[in-house]
Amino acid sequence: MSVYDLNNYLTILGKTPDYERIFVRAKQLIKIQKALSNVIPPQFRDRCAVGRYAEGFLSIYVDNGMIAARLRAVIPTISQKLNRTGFKISEIKIYVQPHTRSGDSENLPKLTPCLSQAAIDHLDQLAATLPTESPLKSSLEALLALGYNQSKKAP
Repeated sequence: MSVYDLNNYLTILGKTPDYERIFVRAKQLIKIQKALSNVIPPQFRDRCAVGRYAEGFLSIYVDNGMIAARLRAVIPTISQKLNRTGFKISEIKIYVQPHTRSGDSENLPKLTPCLSQAAIDHLDQLAATLPTESPLKSSLEALLALGYNQSKKAP
């Protein structure tokens, strides 16, 4: 199906009574997403997504806690600017939801956990001093068994 055919199909589908409400909501969310992108700091535009907008309530999903904290600090400004663009916002909630945008996970670096040899030795010594039935001991042993202590096993 070509893009032209798809657009025609979506236009016709959007005018049917069963789907009209959904398309109206989708268009409203697209408008508020564009407005939000214009009022938040530029470095956060690709890291925020509108979640819900209803009766003065706006939820925004962000990639991480740092962005959430920065946006929470400017919620009054965001609210005022959105109200000036025609949206009636009385409450904004910021939620952390990693990878709100597709494709983000492919661009993230793969992190390999590592511990220094001194840390491994200290954790090993701590595990040895704990009682056998201790949950901490079993957790430490599991952590060390993940391969963090490869240097001890190597000849």
